[in-house]
Amino acid sequence: MAKRRKSDRSDSDQRQRKVRIARPAGRPFQVRYFCQKENREIRVSVGSRDESDAQKLLAEIKAKLLLGLDVRPNTDKTCGPDMLWEHFREEYRKHHLSTLRDNTVCDIECRLDLAERIMKPKTLGDLGQPEVLLRLQTRLLNGEESRRKMPRSSHTVRGYIASVLAALNWAYELRWLPDRPQIKKIKTSKQKVMKGRPISEAEFRRMLDSTPDVVGPAAAASWRFILRGLWNSALRIDELMHVSWDKPGTIRPVWLTDKSPLLEIPASMQKNDTEQTIPLLPWFEDVLLEVEQEQRTGWVFSPASLQSKLGRGARHSRPKADWVARIISRIGKAAGIVVEEADAKTGRPEKYASAHDLRRSCGERLRNSGVPPLLICRVMRHSSWETTRRHYAPGDVQNEAETLRRILRDEDVAGQS
Repeated sequence: MAKRRKSDRSDSDQRQRKVRIARPAGRPFQVRYFCQKENREIRVSVGSRDESDAQKLLAEIKAKLLLGLDVRPNTDKTCGPDMLWEHFREEYRKHHLSTLRDNTVCDIECRLDLAERIMKPKTLGDLGQPEVLLRLQTRLLNGEESRRKMPRSSHTVRGYIASVLAALNWAYELRWLPDRPQIKKIKTSKQKVMKGRPISEAEFRRMLDSTPDVVGPAAAASWRFILRGLWNSALRIDELMHVSWDKPGTIRPVWLTDKSPLLEIPASMQKNDTEQTIPLLPWFEDVLLEVEQEQRTGWVFSPASLQSKLGRGARHSRPKADWVARIISRIGKAAGIVVEEADAKTGRPEKYASAHDLRRSCGERLRNSGVPPLLICRVMRHSSWETTRRHYAPGDVQNEAETLRRILRDEDVAGQS
């Protein structure tokens, strides 16, 4: 019994001494340690995702533990301009960001982390002053903390500042700041909205031909099936990976007797959190009907593991949508399809065809096929045609010019007769 107690005491001491850095997804790094007094793991936020900041806090906490000092910072979360910035971030995360989608939360957290690394605010009020926001905007434009060590575009900085202002305005609405934070919006050029472009049918065939080089011959058929699904469905990659034949809570095709087929989309899969049923595109229906009747169960799209390219078995089951998107971008690069040129000013490299460009391509093909704009808008699930036009179906200027000339010439001929 004595040996067991000694062993237990040794294990407890080891747990107490073990101080480590945790990197939770979508959140700032944390330093964690086991507190013997409270008999639980204590988590102290680093306040950023900077590795050097995490290492500094790790060393500080280790030293305090050795000296028997209180490790945790002041836990007084008095709300107002003087509240610790770290405490504000926790409140914003708990009460506001928790209501948003994971991808949106990750983007906002990254932008706030960036502002935090540049300005190093101690309190909420430190970042809520107009002159501080102006300095932040200038330093962002100059490329401070940029991965490419190059100036950022005005469009990028405008988006970053918008996320910071949104957080500070949330604090103002709760009366934690005396004045609404304001800054003059940075001027941006009227450039195209799309970060990419629709690709042509010839380019899409090149992607299909390049697929075996990226995923291996054994997995090529399943990955080509994914590409054709994106090309013909107008779905986003995360949505396509949630298309099933019979799973509740997923996107499902529905064939009705003596009626046109539909696509049911649950609210959880929609950006606007609204359940919706849209027409099933005939192109997409043809892809789905290639699957034999007896195999129509479970997920529709299950791309094979790339381990087969190396002659190894799959390490995981069905891949996640973000990983599938990365592989599709590799295929676009292997096919040499550039959808956005490099920017020498900001150091942004060339962008190759991606999963979202295939969605754009479907919207463009619908427009070129003469589908009415409002119907395209419904299939793309946008609130307005302007959104669809700007982001997905800008149209072909050459085709529009030819249409215009044909109409006007027909009018001239009719007038002369």
